[in-house]
Amino acid sequence: MNIANWLDDAGLRYPERPALFEGRRQVANYGVFVDLVRHRAGYLIDEHGIAPGDRVALFMMNCCEYLELLYAIWWAGAVAVPIDCKLHPVEAGWIVRNARARLILTDGGQVFAPGALPQVCRELDREDMGALTSITSPPDTPCPRQADDLAWLFYTCGPTDRFKAVMLSHGNLTAMSQGYSPDVDPIDADEAVVYAAPMSHCAGLYNLIHVRRAARHVVPESRGFKVDELFELASGFGNITLFVAPAMFTCMVEQARHQGYDGGEIKTIIYGDAPIYPTELRNVLLKNSYGELLKTELRLWLNTSANDTADH
Repeated sequence: MNIANWLDDAGLRYPERPALFEGRRQVANYGVFVDLVRHRAGYLIDEHGIAPGDRVALFMMNCCEYLELLYAIWWAGAVAVPIDCKLHPVEAGWIVRNARARLILTDGGQVFAPGALPQVCRELDREDMGALTSITSPPDTPCPRQADDLAWLFYTCGPTDRFKAVMLSHGNLTAMSQGYSPDVDPIDADEAVVYAAPMSHCAGLYNLIHVRRAARHVVPESRGFKVDELFELASGFGNITLFVAPAMFTCMVEQARHQGYDGGEIKTIIYGDAPIYPTELRNVLLKNSYGELLKTELRLWLNTSANDTADH
């Protein structure tokens, strides 16, 4: 029950379907996506001896390589340890030690000072993983895993301000993702998920069901959250889904009011990580990560906001 089997299946069934985008630019279709993941998995195994059950950390801003590496870790049978890119390297180093990670992939490969990481852990630049084409025999299929095998160490900060890891198995991720379409939001292949919030956290979890549906994955060129950029991507792709924190949602509503944007191309906004004021939920379709489902239309909210601005 390796969760990476979903990507393998998507690549076999829909190799020409668009998969990864940087802004509006397509980076890979599903066939290429799978090939990149296979070679990255082969590199982790052959060059660094990564074995099933080993922990591999990701500490980087959003990028298409994030998904490639995440699935390469699972393809190799290892455990992903995504770390919020907004954390200080000292905090990230604590997580690396706590997770007992053997590798950590970062932007630039020089985030940590000498001696800051355990001796057993090596830092690698996400863009410098060797000549992937030199991997002559990358694994054809994902490493077999059981439902209870660990897949993702999901670190979050609790009320004590100390990091804690939720241990997500392949079975956990499968059950969560399979429940998304019937319980939260149906997904079609022509939809796109946009990663505006850190992929290390909730935003990244939603990649799974979109891979299962062979939908499109879009990383903004800014690699983060910019409202104007999101609205442009929504207009270009249509039918987008994204995860945001409440503060991000408030910024989107305020900008929509300012420019008269009705949000018609935004299909679903999922929010979580913090409370949101009830007054901000009027006429909005929002799926709360903690389970609440509010059944009105986002575009009605944005239309109403735009009309209120025009009237005044």
